[in-house]
Amino acid sequence: MFFCKSPAAVITALLIAVIQNLVRRKPTFLGEAGLRHYSPKAAVAQALSQRGLCCFLGKFASTLRGMRLLDRYFLRELLIPFVYCLCGLFVFWLTFNLLDDLEDFQKANLAAADVGIYYLHKLPELLVVVVPVALLLAMMHSLTSHSRHNEFIAVRAGGVGVWRFSAVYCVVGLICSALLFWINESWGARGELSIAALQAQRHAEPGAKHEALWSLLSFKNHAAGRFWMVPKYNRQTTEMIDPHIKWELGKGASGQWNGWPLNEGVIIELKAKSGRFAEGVWTFKNVWLQRRNPSQTGAQSYWQTNYSALKVPQFTETPRQLRSEIRISQLKNIQLAKEASVSLREIADYLALHPELSPEEKARLDTQYHGRLARPLRCLVVAFIAFPFGAAAGRRNAFAGVAGSVFLCFVYFVLMRFGLTLGTGGSVPPWLGAWLPNILFSSAAGLMIAKMR
Repeated sequence: MFFCKSPAAVITALLIAVIQNLVRRKPTFLGEAGLRHYSPKAAVAQALSQRGLCCFLGKFASTLRGMRLLDRYFLRELLIPFVYCLCGLFVFWLTFNLLDDLEDFQKANLAAADVGIYYLHKLPELLVVVVPVALLLAMMHSLTSHSRHNEFIAVRAGGVGVWRFSAVYCVVGLICSALLFWINESWGARGELSIAALQAQRHAEPGAKHEALWSLLSFKNHAAGRFWMVPKYNRQTTEMIDPHIKWELGKGASGQWNGWPLNEGVIIELKAKSGRFAEGVWTFKNVWLQRRNPSQTGAQSYWQTNYSALKVPQFTETPRQLRSEIRISQLKNIQLAKEASVSLREIADYLALHPELSPEEKARLDTQYHGRLARPLRCLVVAFIAFPFGAAAGRRNAFAGVAGSVFLCFVYFVLMRFGLTLGTGGSVPPWLGAWLPNILFSSAAGLMIAKMR
């Protein structure tokens, strides 16, 4: 497993390559020298690093203006219903959630602006469900309309193949998938903590420690041999109440700490009144520190001392890793089977603390990992499956496409839950459980497109 520093840049570079192949011409904004050594990935990296995202989007828009007239027509007829469906589904979701959460907002003393911020943090969770559904509805509506007016027959009579004019819809699905991946891994990963912090700021009792930000922290860092027991840990401020940390040094341990030799088998135990992560180091106050060496006897085997404040750079656990530990340890199998809700970064942080996992826990995390990768690609799968259903020849009502899209959504989400459940339980390989609906729908769509007449 590896995690790209900027996944959006790499994915967008691939999109540029696809679109340039679609348009069948090289971009003119690179200059004469750039045309001889054109690299889509290098062009994206240069645009993002030197002139910013706005400049890059402007160049991207100029590239789209070079598309063929037929491509622009299909794109316009798709985007109009897509925007309508997206707005309609968003209003529908917002209305029902607002009615359900209104009492909680009143108890938390949230103002209207705070409610808006709350739903802004919930937006990534909504988009990953709404965008594929809206894209499917829009595609089925537009494709059925084109088919009803025999436009696809006219296009094919003009010598344009099925795969060629379906490329517009595939590119739109790929762009939506890339955007959803970036939004969920960057914006959505911070949503839960931001919502808890917002509720704490508006708590009825000023200065009160809101329980939404405080969690029980109890875990063992198997890689370092440290066991953390913290009754209360603030995920936002990194403050600890009554932390108790036990450190068992393993093979290869060496060095010194406060004049104590750190040898194999030495046990160091730390108890404190409070602790906090500041300036890259854990700092504890009112510390009771004990060192035991079972391999020695007499006075050398047991040391004990107290500190008013103590910085411990040897504790390499970061607040981000602790948040990942809390989040993953609190999730139950039934929650993991419903949705791939754990981000890739959280999984990486958890694996850094637990390099050796039980088969059951490894199956859970691997399924979440593959599910997180497969989830944004729903939009691309939607583009594949909607085209053969909506573009079939015949004079059909546009509402038939809408009814068909509802049925496809139902089947897809049933398969998604079924696959995640099997993968989480270890009944099938984790990658198969997570990718099952995408594999089945994409394979069926490819066969249907190949057989289209």
